Parts: sequence; structure tokens; C-alpha cells
Amino acid sequence: MGEKKQLNVRIPLELQEKIDNDGRPKVEIVIEALELYFASKKQHYDSTDNISANNSASYNDSNTSQNDSGISNNDSNVSHDENNISKIEQKDSSEMLRMKTEIEFLRAKIDDLLKLLHQEQVLHIQTQRMLTAPQPVQRKWWQFWR
Repeated sequence: MGEKKQLNVRIPLELQEKIDNDGRPKVEIVIEALELYFASKKQHYDSTDNISANNSASYNDSNTSQNDSGISNNDSNVSHDENNISKIEQKDSSEMLRMKTEIEFLRAKIDDLLKLLHQEQVLHIQTQRMLTAPQPVQRKWWQFWR
């Protein structure tokens, strides 16, 4: 890894408590989490590259076999390509479905945050009213000793 850089991050309190309860140094936990994250991203990209490479290879294979075999083999190659395309579409549709559910989840979280913000503003206004000094009562000069 060689040279090291500093990273300052604000994290939720729940994650901070989990890190504190783990017993390991915070630096080790964060480094491990980042390494796992990037390893999974690389694995995801490698799997999508393999699918595209397989599709291009099967497409090239189907073209050469079409030239060799003639039109009779054309139907089987087309169905093979259609199967590959349907697999890709299924993967894309599952990814789209995941993204849509994530968008819905985030919209719900935004609504919750707006409600909390409104409640906080109301509480702030109430506390400001409570903290202001009461106005002195204006009495007539003869009521001073009461």
C-alpha cells in the first residue's frame, strides 16, 4: 500500500457504537471495509465484462459457423444469441428493479427527514419563546408597593 493519506468521515452513531464495541482499532476496520467494498466492485465489473466477452465470442462463433454450415444452422445460432440476450436483459431488469426499490426507499427516507426537520423547527421556536424574558408589568405609580 505504501504511502498513506488521511480520511475524515462523519458516520452514523450506530456505526460508531459498533466500531467501539468491536475492540479493534478504527483504522483497521475502515481499511478492511474499504478493501471489501472495492473487491466486490471489481468482482461485479469483472462479471459484467465476462458476460459481454462471452456474448461477443458466441456472436463471433455463430458468424463463423453460419458461414461454414450454411442457413440450416442459422436458427440454432439465433436462438443461442437470443438466450444470451435474454440473460443480459434479466440481469439488467433485476438491476433496474433494485434501483427502483432503492429510489423508493430513499424517497421514504427523505419524507421522514422532512418530518423530523419540521418537528425540530417547531421545538426550536417553542424553546425560543420560553427563553425570552417576560415583559415587566407596567403598573401605575401608586401600585408600586403591591
